[in-house]
Amino acid sequence: MSKQLRWFLLLCGYLLVLLLAASAAQHWNYRQLAVKAQHQSDNLAAFIRYEIGRYADLPKQIANSGLLQSLLQELPDSADQLNQYLFQLQRSADVADLYLVNPSGIVIASSNANGRIYYLGRDFGFRPYVQDALAGQDAQYYALGHTSERRGYYYSVPVRIKGQILAVMVAKVDLEPIEQHQQQIAGLADSHFMVTGQSDEVFLSDVPEWRLTSLTGKPLSAQEQQRYITQAIEPMHYAVSSALLAPAYPLWRLPIENKTLSFLPYQRTLPEFGWTLTVLASPAPQQSALWSALLLVTLVYSSALLAIWVRRERKKRHLQLLQHNQQLEQRVIARTKDLAETNRQLIRQIERREQTESELAQTEQHLVQTAKLATIGALSASLNHELNQPLTALQSYAQTTEKLIDKGYLDDAKTNIQAMRQLMQRLSVIVAQFKDFSRKSSGKNQLVQVNKLVLDALGIVKHQCQQQGVKVRLQLPEQSPLVLADSIQLEQVLVNILTNGVQAMAGQADAAFHIAVRTQAQQVSIHIRDQGPGIEPHHLERIFEAFFSTKQRDGLGLGLSISQRIVQSFGGQLEVRNAPQGGAEFIIVLLIATTGS
Repeated sequence: MSKQLRWFLLLCGYLLVLLLAASAAQHWNYRQLAVKAQHQSDNLAAFIRYEIGRYADLPKQIANSGLLQSLLQELPDSADQLNQYLFQLQRSADVADLYLVNPSGIVIASSNANGRIYYLGRDFGFRPYVQDALAGQDAQYYALGHTSERRGYYYSVPVRIKGQILAVMVAKVDLEPIEQHQQQIAGLADSHFMVTGQSDEVFLSDVPEWRLTSLTGKPLSAQEQQRYITQAIEPMHYAVSSALLAPAYPLWRLPIENKTLSFLPYQRTLPEFGWTLTVLASPAPQQSALWSALLLVTLVYSSALLAIWVRRERKKRHLQLLQHNQQLEQRVIARTKDLAETNRQLIRQIERREQTESELAQTEQHLVQTAKLATIGALSASLNHELNQPLTALQSYAQTTEKLIDKGYLDDAKTNIQAMRQLMQRLSVIVAQFKDFSRKSSGKNQLVQVNKLVLDALGIVKHQCQQQGVKVRLQLPEQSPLVLADSIQLEQVLVNILTNGVQAMAGQADAAFHIAVRTQAQQVSIHIRDQGPGIEPHHLERIFEAFFSTKQRDGLGLGLSISQRIVQSFGGQLEVRNAPQGGAEFIIVLLIATTGS
């Protein structure tokens, strides 16, 4: 291949890649412009719906008012009062006009009766919104004002008194403020908009020369021409073409300020008004994209040429590199042996670590079980008292029942037996509580009802609280939150905190627990506050350390450390602080689980 041909092929390739890059840049630019226009269309549609729709119920509210119906029946004597009443409503509602039309289509009262432009006495019977309301239907209509020559949207309802339609209540919404404020509200910087009617006539637009023109140029039907009275709807003379290098995107060429510019259209319907909203985004200058493509392609080709030169230089050093590679291969082989031995050592260390972690988990389970048994031992005195009471009563009932049977008082004996059965059920409940509490955990998490968990933990320490006069103030939500946890381990955490609290309040006259379950966002928190002396500030940071204890809280040496590990294993947190009201407050924070978890 000759040198000239090689350079020619390079130049052709350069131009081809340049064209592809420019096309891709053009597509990306118009895609971003379309997304921006869609966002602007969403904002403007919402603004139009709000500005017009907020008056939809106003005519019906006025038509149903007792004052308007009373004044309407007293016409013509009440004409001035009725006009003044509509004027006050128009001012307070900030609507363009309010007026009443009689069954003959004549305006009999108007909010602008005393204005320069007024409707009083004018015939609006030809308007469809008046005809529909006289037929008993609520109506809405858009048109150019017959008298005011301002574009508006009309809501009309029949005014019924004793089942008879005496008039039509009409509210006119002025649409021109939408054109004046859309830039600030809809964010249409560098863009324009138009709202077209059912015959493709431009009813609203921020560009004055587009208003009341036709996109298609076709004449309006007689029915549609009624909207504009004698106003002629002239053709706009616009054209549609495809974007250069991006034919998928249509461009509208529209006249504006004595020029013809191209715009990217984005259309959406407003079916409640019978309109089509079109946002026209102005394409950004494309020269920057083309220059970027040219620069990119130039850099690529320069890099390719540089690579060719480098390749030639590499051939000269190829032999040197081969020698160096052989030396490196020998070094790699030696180094690979060292790495293989290091990997074997790492594997052994990992295996030992996994074994240690497994043993640590088993040890932790034993510690939790030991802590449970220690808790049961601490509660044994109150448990013994709780069991002795029904046992003593059972013995007494048994002796009495034996004597009643000997004397033939069988009914009294049955009564005693029923009482003995209730006492045995009470003993069964007490024993079951401690039996469930003392059993080993399965180690599997499941859905746990927080309310039930708190009540079960209180059932374990209830006897100790009663023995020491500790009151419990409980706040639970009506709907119990669910968490994913091991109920046995979590119950041990609560019992441990409650047992420590009872010990902290020993001998205190106003001893009490304040327990509250609260939900916020996706978390549930259990707050347990006692009325003890609290925790020394310098001990708060170390309270969860293993084997740390204070003279005031001998039981916190290991239990709280285990409790914190348990809560953290469920993805939660266990915190402690001195409450402003006094005493220590423990807070357990857990993630709320869904029923599908």
